[in-house]
Amino acid sequence: MSEAIVGKKFIFLDNTMGTGATPDPRDDRDFKYEEVALGAAPVNWDSGYDIEDELDIKIGIKNQNGSSSCVGQAWAYYLAVIEAVEHGIYDDVSAKAFYSQIYLPNGGAYIRDGAKLAVNYGALQELLVSSYDNGKPPTEAFIRRKDWMTDNLEAIAKRLQSKEYRTAGKTMEIIAMAIRDNYGCVGGVNGQNNGTWGGFEPKPPTIVEWGHSIFLGKYGIDSLGKFIATPNSWGNRGTDKLHPDGWQKLREDYFDSKYMFNPWTLTDKPNPSSVSSVTLKIMADNDKKIIMEAEGPGRKGIMINGEMREIFDPTNNRATASCLYALANNGIGTFVDTKTFNEIPKGKEF
Repeated sequence: MSEAIVGKKFIFLDNTMGTGATPDPRDDRDFKYEEVALGAAPVNWDSGYDIEDELDIKIGIKNQNGSSSCVGQAWAYYLAVIEAVEHGIYDDVSAKAFYSQIYLPNGGAYIRDGAKLAVNYGALQELLVSSYDNGKPPTEAFIRRKDWMTDNLEAIAKRLQSKEYRTAGKTMEIIAMAIRDNYGCVGGVNGQNNGTWGGFEPKPPTIVEWGHSIFLGKYGIDSLGKFIATPNSWGNRGTDKLHPDGWQKLREDYFDSKYMFNPWTLTDKPNPSSVSSVTLKIMADNDKKIIMEAEGPGRKGIMINGEMREIFDPTNNRATASCLYALANNGIGTFVDTKTFNEIPKGKEF
């Protein structure tokens, strides 16, 4: 059983499911979302809000397995949603790239640390840093590993940086505003092993046994009352009439009972023009290698820390020396089509 210690601009049902959210230490310097929300329109619970409908995307439900990586999983949801706002495509973001940088010695993480990482470091797509071990849900040991980290990936991560993060309060109204206005919210919940988190309608605990972090992306009202919904990160649960998307619904009792803690929301900032995840993978795999255009004029360049330094003059001594160094130490790199060559961000030429 895993340890259960309780912002882009920033179950465990048995012994196999992970938790791992730790309440943030108080910090009076934290920005408050309530200050922004004061002049915002009130929430219309009847019309509701559904992030998948709003962006015309489908969010796959993550599976953290028995690891304590829920904070990383929740922020990965949020950063992928924010990227979809800009570019219209939902592309999974890596929970491992978050959790491996912020985990606590005994497992789990502070939710605020995930927000800080989104602002100061950025985020990486799942295609670049997989949160799954050869296709299998992660163990705690696997998802803590940092052997993926390179200067090149750090440069690429900045393309998904957020502007700022704010604490969002604990009321349903404020959290719903954050979802509507900032496309989501990441918070923590307290729970216990009473079986309710195995279904669609979790109930507040009578005895707090664990803390868990979740992404919140929908709200509304149905035959059972008001709700705020989460995809969670414990794998698929199927669907039913009240939960056609497979998301779990937290009701007013979860908020009235004060079993929600440390909700955070991000403010996005404009990011560089869209670069496909496939192109980002090519960039990451060919750091300090030569990339050549396989058609047209046959242009070439060297990938250095997330940018291609194009070689325009082959007689240039610096360019020649750089090519020889890249070949001797890192290999030939790869050929790409003209569209991909043009899409790769360019740095200063040699």
